[in-house]
Amino acid sequence: MPRRLRIEYEDAIYHVMTRGNARQDIVHDDDDRRRILDDLERVVARSGWLVLSFVVMTNHLHILLRTPRPNLARGMQAFLSSYSLHVARRRRRPGHVFQGRYKAEMIEDESYYWTVSRYIHLNPVRAGLVARPDAWEWSSYPGYAQPSRRRPWVAHQALLEAWRGEHGGTDPSDAYRRFVEDGLDHPPPSPFREAFGGWALGSPRFVDRLRHLAAPAADPLVPEARQLTGLDPDLICATVADFYGLDPAALALRHDPHIARPVAAWLCRYHTQAPLRELAARFGLSRADSVPNLTRRIDAKLPTSPGLAGEMEQILRLLAGAARARGDGLDRESPGLRGEW
Repeated sequence: MPRRLRIEYEDAIYHVMTRGNARQDIVHDDDDRRRILDDLERVVARSGWLVLSFVVMTNHLHILLRTPRPNLARGMQAFLSSYSLHVARRRRRPGHVFQGRYKAEMIEDESYYWTVSRYIHLNPVRAGLVARPDAWEWSSYPGYAQPSRRRPWVAHQALLEAWRGEHGGTDPSDAYRRFVEDGLDHPPPSPFREAFGGWALGSPRFVDRLRHLAAPAADPLVPEARQLTGLDPDLICATVADFYGLDPAALALRHDPHIARPVAAWLCRYHTQAPLRELAARFGLSRADSVPNLTRRIDAKLPTSPGLAGEMEQILRLLAGAARARGDGLDRESPGLRGEW
């Protein structure tokens, strides 16, 4: 089963993590930190998410959340796009703030709330930024340590209600604080160390359920998942050229501004096994390392261009149909297609 599928369903639980582009900082000062949390609060209000815990670090962030409606992708797009616009305007710096797509790890049920949230809350301590997790203001933990510091949009009570009593005492708030702070003396490993494929935390039955959910439909615009693998680059180029009404030879014209060329390059890069040097020659590029520069045009346009996203969706459906007809190019454990843009 491919890693990092964008599987969505009602009441799904995720650990979401996103890093700065090229591991650069995503925040530079407290104004940035306040803004990124304001943007998160707004998307929580609009999407109905339950945020159980979060932490904003210097070059990445973590969120543990539950989605009553299947809308993780839509909400994350709004959240990250809004903050990226803030950075571009404030610093007059165009380009990507975040490194590609966010990582979303699936979690089976509430029994994992405490271990995953502890891992999140101890991030600033592991990084040497503070000695205790309640000293890091840009985290949900201060609200668990002191109710007066709670943010109203964090679902503190939902996390505390997941208490099973195994940590002693009769007060879940006190038990949770002790549970987290025990990790100062005995740092726990990442709870995802034992996750299936590193991204699905739960029982074999849960993993089987994810396989079933992924089988009929999944996100076509996720490079990491590679739902369509091993496609023939000739098939992709012919399909793209036909879709846009072009001669396939036009895709090798280096200075042609038509969107078809970067679209075909993007699809070939993420849905074939062709090496970059082969793709460079196919798209009229002199060097292999120029291919990512070409495909970044698509990465940059997709979040803000519903029209382009719709075109990519149609092309992917055509490719899926062609691959099935030919009997190649489809990973047997990969899902089909579902647009999330």
